[in-house]
Amino acid sequence: MKDKGFIEYVVHDLFAYASDVSARAMFGGYGVYRSGVMFALVGDGELYFKINEEQKQIYKGLGSTPFMYLKEGKAYEMSYWKIGEETQENNELFRELAEQSYELALEKSFEKARKKLKNKV
Repeated sequence: MKDKGFIEYVVHDLFAYASDVSARAMFGGYGVYRSGVMFALVGDGELYFKINEEQKQIYKGLGSTPFMYLKEGKAYEMSYWKIGEETQENNELFRELAEQSYELALEKSFEKARKKLKNKV
């Protein structure tokens, strides 16, 4: 995969401060996980963080764009937005955005688990 060198950089360099970050190959790219929760992805040599609707303006201000994929000739936008080189090099900003992304993914993970439990009762 062409992203292999980049994913090594992401996990071992960008997230050197967090010992629990890993990556798994998926759909031609990689999912980036922290403590088993996917909060970022790597596709086409780019890093993307999970965001919510309120964060879109912040990411747009950073020159970010959403991760897009094609399915049956139609483009779909995901809730993952690109983390550009400039942001990656700004340790404080990068870490702040990474933590927000992880917290959001963690919340979504808890919501999913709660719904599953509710449906079983």
